[in-house]
Amino acid sequence: MAAEIRLENVRKTFGKVVAVKDLNLVVNPGEFLVLLGPSGCGKTTTLRCIAGLERVDQGRVYIGGRDVTELPPAKRGIAMVFQSYAVFPHMTVAQNIAFGLRMRHTPKEEIRKAVREVAELLQIDELLNRYPSQLSGGQRQRVAVARALVMRPEVLLMDEPLSNLDALLRLQMRAELKKLHREVGTTTVYVTHDQIEALSLGDRIAVMREGEIVQLDTPSEVYDKPANVFVGGFIGTPPMNFIRAEVGASDGGVYLAVGDFTVEVREEWRERLAEMVGQTVILGIRAENIEVRPTPEEGTLAAKVVVSEPLGAQQLLTVQVGSDILKVATSPDLPVRPGQTIGLVLTKEKIRLFDEATGEAIRFQ
Repeated sequence: MAAEIRLENVRKTFGKVVAVKDLNLVVNPGEFLVLLGPSGCGKTTTLRCIAGLERVDQGRVYIGGRDVTELPPAKRGIAMVFQSYAVFPHMTVAQNIAFGLRMRHTPKEEIRKAVREVAELLQIDELLNRYPSQLSGGQRQRVAVARALVMRPEVLLMDEPLSNLDALLRLQMRAELKKLHREVGTTTVYVTHDQIEALSLGDRIAVMREGEIVQLDTPSEVYDKPANVFVGGFIGTPPMNFIRAEVGASDGGVYLAVGDFTVEVREEWRERLAEMVGQTVILGIRAENIEVRPTPEEGTLAAKVVVSEPLGAQQLLTVQVGSDILKVATSPDLPVRPGQTIGLVLTKEKIRLFDEATGEAIRFQ
């Protein structure tokens, strides 16, 4: 059973520090929502407010249509998985998973059946008689997830559950969590500072900064159409490139000038940009949306190679354009060396423009 989560004007302060600022958020039943942001942005505090581990200073928290603002965690219909696995070392895997059900005084036969079902779901049914000291980090994390799921919660809250695992195991566990959510369908709120996790797991991503949600959308929209420079610079490996460009006009219409280089603008942008002639904007483009020519040609943006990083499937170049430093992803076979001047072709359809003063995306619709 999956429940809707709704936060209305939720505010949480610690002394003079406002951790969550009048937050409004709806998580749909069965949705996997990721709270993403840098350390100190308020994502864990928001999760703890949903869980009831933090008392909100103002606003209301609703789970499944119930106002749970004043209820303790045990009465909210939620389960949590923490960064630290928090498994009991003196209990077997089976006893760890069954702990919550025993506290509810669930009949023993029902407990055995529920433990077996959730253990099979998480592929730890062969480990039920082992102790946590006999398990790997990934196996202990599965035990923690199983202990949460066996309670059949309306809402599953996860606070950076994979951060203690090595890179290869995180990759494996991401796929398993995604598969698990598809099979169980519990409403899930997942906190992370790892944008790869967010992009891979979330149905939607809420990007947070200084206690506020600055963008809430699907992973593809957040990546491709960031709401502002902060989101573009936080999401993506490498992050979005930013170049200052001046809006100019000629007999042929409007254009963007990066030094002596002219960037053609899309047809649907021309009317809006015609009102901004003479102004400076920030041009954003992803590393994979820039083509590289070994030598500067007419119609390319000249750039000087600073560093070349071979990454197996691709080569990541750090290049300098005027005073701006850009990252460019290209073929590993392209022969370039530091100090070489190359030509860049920007994919017109993938250019995003931002207001220089506010950093907010310029809207053209």
